[in-house]
Amino acid sequence: MDDSIRQNTMSTRPYEITILGATGWTATICAEHIAKTFPTNTKWCIAGRSAAKLEVLRQELRAINPDRLEPDNYVIPQLDGAGLNPLVRDTEVLINGIGPYHRHGTPIVEACARNGTHYVDFSTETAWIAQMIRDFHKVAKGSGAIIIPAISGSSAPSDLVAWLIARHLREKSLPAASEIVCSGKLNMLGMQGGSLHTVLDVAKTYGINGWLTSDTSVLVPDPKHVVKKSQGFLGHRYDQHLGHLTTSFVAWGNESVVQRSAALNPKIYGQNFVFNEYSPATGHISALLMHIVTKLGIFLLALPWFRSFVRGKSFDPGSGPDRDESRKIESAEWRAVGYVTDNKEPVALAKFSYEGALVDMAAILAVEAAASINQMDKNGTTGAGLLTPSTLGITFVDRLRAVGFDLMVEGLESH
Repeated sequence: MDDSIRQNTMSTRPYEITILGATGWTATICAEHIAKTFPTNTKWCIAGRSAAKLEVLRQELRAINPDRLEPDNYVIPQLDGAGLNPLVRDTEVLINGIGPYHRHGTPIVEACARNGTHYVDFSTETAWIAQMIRDFHKVAKGSGAIIIPAISGSSAPSDLVAWLIARHLREKSLPAASEIVCSGKLNMLGMQGGSLHTVLDVAKTYGINGWLTSDTSVLVPDPKHVVKKSQGFLGHRYDQHLGHLTTSFVAWGNESVVQRSAALNPKIYGQNFVFNEYSPATGHISALLMHIVTKLGIFLLALPWFRSFVRGKSFDPGSGPDRDESRKIESAEWRAVGYVTDNKEPVALAKFSYEGALVDMAAILAVEAAASINQMDKNGTTGAGLLTPSTLGITFVDRLRAVGFDLMVEGLESH
C-alpha cells in the first residue's frame, strides 16, 4: 500500500491503540501504563469478552488519572473474522493479550494483516510465529500492516542488543558483525501461569524438536543463509567480557527472531551474521549442571505426565507472583558482544537491563512498541509485513530509555 494512502487511512481510525484481552494478567498492566504515561488525549480502547470485567478495569484506570480521555470498552462476540473485523478496522495498532497464541492468535493476526492494522503481542511460540510468517507476511505487506509477534520480554531484549551492535559497527565504518554472543539473565520471583501453561501447550502441540535442534532458520526467508550455531563443550563457552556461559532454554526462540532481523536488513547485519545466546554461569561445573538440567527439562516436556504434574504446581493462567514483591525483587539483563571476521577480540558491547517486575517489563515493551509504530508510521519510516522488534529501531530504543530501561552500546577497541 502507498505510504500516503496508508497514513490517510490510519488518521481516520477512532483508536490509536486497542488492547485486546485487556483484563488479562499482562494486558491490564499495558492499560495502566497508558493511563499513567501517555498523552491525556490518546484515543484508545480496551477490548475483551466480558463487559463486566472491562467496566471494572475502566473504573480502575479512571482512578489512576481521572483527567485523561477514558478508553472505550468493546466486547468481542467471538474470535473470528466477523467478530474481529469491526474492531480491527477502527484501530491503528492492536496489542493482543490473548494467549496461548497458537490456539487463539491466528484469526487476530489474519484480521490485522488483511485490514492494514498494526499488531504486537507477547508470544514466545516460535513455531506459531513461523506459521504466521508463511501465511500472512505477504498479506500484511500488501495492506501496509506491521505485525510484530514476540515484542515483549521474550525476544525484544535479544533483538535490540544485537541491533545496537550491528548499527554501531556500521556507523563506525567497521565490517559487519560475523557473530554476536549474548548472555541473558532473568531474576524471577516465579513464572506467571499463562507463560508456563503456554510452554506446556507448545510442547504438546509442536513437540520439543525446536528446542533440541535449535534450528534458528525457521523464521527467515532463505534458511541457507543462516550460519549454524557454534556449540561449546557440553554447552559451556567462555567470553572475556561475558564470563562463563551455558545452554539457555529461551535461546532458540530469541536467536530465531534475531536471525530474521538480520535477513530483513542485510545492509546492517551483513550476509554471514550469526547470533548465539546463552545463560550466564559461575564456572565450568555450574555451566555443565545448567546444561544437563536444561536438556533434561526439554526431554521431560515431551511426557504428558510431566506436563500434567507441572500444570498442577503452577499458577493458573491469568495469575502469577505477587506484583508488589516482584517489583522489589525481579530484574532482567542482556549483555552482548560483537565480533568481526579475522578478529579474535570483540569490537563492541551492548546492554539491555530493567529493574522491576518482569510482567511490567513485558507490558511496557508492548505499549511502547505500539506507540513507536504509530510514531514511525506517521513519518513513513518503516515497512510492513511480519517484522521483528528491532525494525522499530532508535524510535523504540529512545522510548524505552525514557521510561526507565537501560540500553547502551560502546566500542571495545579502536581501529
